[in-house]
Amino acid sequence: MSVGKREVGPLLRYDTVDKEGTYHAFALVVTSSGPESQVKTPVLQYTPFFMGESGNRSGKAMQSEAAKIWVYKDESNELHHFWRFKIEVPLLEQPQQVAYQVPELSEVITFCVPAAHENFRWVGHSCNGFSSSVDTESFNGADPLWRDVMNSHAEKPYHICMGGGDQIYCDKISQEKELSVVLNADNTKPNPTPVSPEIETAIDRFYFFNYVKWFGSGKFSEAAARIPMVNMLDDHDLIDGFGTYPDDLMRSPVFNRVGCRGYFFYLLFQQFMNDEVDNISNTDTSDPNPSIFRSLIIGGPGAFIPFPTHSLLVYLGPKQYMLLIDCRAQRKLLQVCAPDTYNRCISAVEQLPKSVEHLIVQLGVPICYPRMVKLEKMLESKHNPIVGLAKMLLPGFANSFNGQVELLDDLNDHWCAAHHKRERNKLIERMQEVALKQRLRITFISGDVHAGGCGLLYTALSVQPAHDHRYMLAVITSAIVNSPPPPPVITMMNWLSRKKHRSLFYVNTREKMLPLFEYDLEDKKQNNKYIMGARNWCAAYMDESTGELVFDLHVEKSRGSGVSKVYAMRTPPPRYK
Repeated sequence: MSVGKREVGPLLRYDTVDKEGTYHAFALVVTSSGPESQVKTPVLQYTPFFMGESGNRSGKAMQSEAAKIWVYKDESNELHHFWRFKIEVPLLEQPQQVAYQVPELSEVITFCVPAAHENFRWVGHSCNGFSSSVDTESFNGADPLWRDVMNSHAEKPYHICMGGGDQIYCDKISQEKELSVVLNADNTKPNPTPVSPEIETAIDRFYFFNYVKWFGSGKFSEAAARIPMVNMLDDHDLIDGFGTYPDDLMRSPVFNRVGCRGYFFYLLFQQFMNDEVDNISNTDTSDPNPSIFRSLIIGGPGAFIPFPTHSLLVYLGPKQYMLLIDCRAQRKLLQVCAPDTYNRCISAVEQLPKSVEHLIVQLGVPICYPRMVKLEKMLESKHNPIVGLAKMLLPGFANSFNGQVELLDDLNDHWCAAHHKRERNKLIERMQEVALKQRLRITFISGDVHAGGCGLLYTALSVQPAHDHRYMLAVITSAIVNSPPPPPVITMMNWLSRKKHRSLFYVNTREKMLPLFEYDLEDKKQNNKYIMGARNWCAAYMDESTGELVFDLHVEKSRGSGVSKVYAMRTPPPRYK
């Protein structure tokens, strides 16, 4: 009897550190076996160790027996087992490395755990895949910037790798033969075709094997075995634009089924969760965390999917936490999250220890970004002759789900879109209240837009940043793999970045984009100072001498090179009077 053949993993997922100082994480391995095979439950063996005066000093060897959280049976009756392992490591006064192995399935691999007094060093990234229209060879594939991450990790280790959305691109599901007739029908109305057993099979087949391909090979999977992940989804983890279309499309049988199963597989592969196994219900969300995942915050029921919001609040050291808000499960055309999700998240933040100074709030889409309201209104118009002509002459101008303009779902996704502006402003207000009450420096981090940049919220009066509870950076890191927008689009976004906005004047708040890129990737002066159109990732760490949180944006110097130039941002500790 064997443990089967490894398909994916091991992958690591960081959870949090509890009040007793124990570090909690999980590992995931996916294996395959024949339909009649007897499968042995695998065991993960791990040993923490640290560098002492006389060399390595090993701690206690431990092991964790796997929990089987799901089995996928494919069309050839092959069985694919999802195995989850729990990892617990008491923090010490010294940094530790943890050597782990799943016998018969993996080699010995190590990851790093900080000392009890240390604040985490971490990586932020998003858009970890290619859109279907991209010439991937011109970028040397997906590995270059992941190689850059791992080279940086080898010099000075990172403790987590935060995926800010689109860790995988699932848009090609519409090309599956059983689905293409329904999802590519070029209808102006949602297709009412019911979900047949063949369509159900095709949806699960696509998601499973797409994940096996993307999470089971390449430098990304190598990184995920050595730097524990903390992930939050965005639309492409399900299908392009899910949540931002009109209600009739969101409820249409096949499109809805795609989103539901996309979220299920997101939980499996990225959160190592199965709600049925982990006692999480969409119909009863009264308990904010019924599971073994200590960082989890269950919000309210999903809008179009049978899953509640799965947000996270994770410990990143004595002075640093990160809140990752699930902005997809409840998303509608007119809503990002329902009040119950915001209330649960803020309630959890209000219980943080008084030692915490920095709270990073992860949102899939940037909360500060150049406005495109006029373009949004033009594309929404059914009577605009330019839009009508473009739909006739340009095949890719309108999507095939419901005939609306392809770009419109991206615009409607933005916090600054007309549909979401009031909700955005209210969220910023509440974060300002939390910052003042809890004496926290809040920083937003987002992805989605395939470009790098940084917005800033601050008090309208002249207040020193350290004394200003409204002073909040809005870091944008995107994309680590996907192609940036064309140069004319980047130029337009930089032009729009110069405009001033009054939407938060009523709470004495101004906002702007920072001129972070005064010098280009060849160290020459440039006009496009606000938005950088090149692949990138972000490294974050605490400057212990000043209490500042530092964000180093690593921008690829030339396409496909994997060699990056660093643009640094700093945010001060809270010193409110």
